[in-house]
Amino acid sequence: MNGVANGAERTGAALAGGAVLLVGGSVAASSLLAGYPVLGGQAVRYAAAGLLLAGWGRLRGQPLPRPVGREWSWLVGLAAVGLAGCSVLLIEATRVADPATVGVVIGAAPLLIALAGPIVAGRRPAGRVLVAAAVVATGAAAAQADGGTGRSWGVAGLLLSLGALAGVAGTSLLAAPVLPRLGALAVSVYACGLAGAQLLAAAALVRLAGGPPVLLPPTATELAALTYLAVAVTAVVFLAWYAAVERLGVARTGLFNGLIPVASLAAVAVVGTGTVTSTLVLGAVAVLAGLLFGLAGPADRTDGPGLVAPARRRASVLSATGPTRGAGEGH
Repeated sequence: MNGVANGAERTGAALAGGAVLLVGGSVAASSLLAGYPVLGGQAVRYAAAGLLLAGWGRLRGQPLPRPVGREWSWLVGLAAVGLAGCSVLLIEATRVADPATVGVVIGAAPLLIALAGPIVAGRRPAGRVLVAAAVVATGAAAAQADGGTGRSWGVAGLLLSLGALAGVAGTSLLAAPVLPRLGALAVSVYACGLAGAQLLAAAALVRLAGGPPVLLPPTATELAALTYLAVAVTAVVFLAWYAAVERLGVARTGLFNGLIPVASLAAVAVVGTGTVTSTLVLGAVAVLAGLLFGLAGPADRTDGPGLVAPARRRASVLSATGPTRGAGEGH
């Protein structure tokens, strides 16, 4: 049993780490959409990702369980806060504030998740995860300390960044109650579809009020950026992330959010618009140390894989992440 558990946790860590690396590239991709309508562009992103995931599930012969009762409320909240709200607020924050300083705020996501997850469940946060989250948040902030572009930091940037931070945390916290029954694929499909509809409605209302067009014909560069955001950063990332949450739990998976600012700066450096400094390296080392410390402890069975019965977990998680012998079970 320990071997199975350790194997599941290693896979969960790999999924979460891979998701973070893909998200790191979203900074460069988003910067290519500066002149494109935000609401309409993000609506297309999430709608396309939802259709891709639904089509992939159909090709695999994997039916999607239908949400019932309060599950719809959780999914609507997840779409509004963790997907639509987070992406729009993050884009707007980087327009009015230095992306590095925005990253300092986003880097606190592991600490917020480690605190909020157990509290919402009526428990005290685990000491080991709290310490690890604090180290990860500190390392993420340090990695951003001298990676800025010189833009001023004001109240608007701070408020938008705090909103994006809430969205990052909500991506995990609001999905946790529905993952055990619906599974990673279904949660991703429904959340993306709902987020696309919410953003499209918001874009239409803004347009009626005299705002920018809902959509514009994208240039080749904008189309490439939107495609990357829809396929890699949304469809693949959310599927991998929720599969990791099912294996590791909300709090321990949330630790990987600390790598997002580091991965983002690394991606910017690769494309030649940033520099890898000694501060970035030290921050990355601190983040990795915090992750290893947090993952080394025993899983919290009230906030991790124990939420899902073993057979059901194999069916929902493994079928969502690749062909397995148990892929025909469950859904």
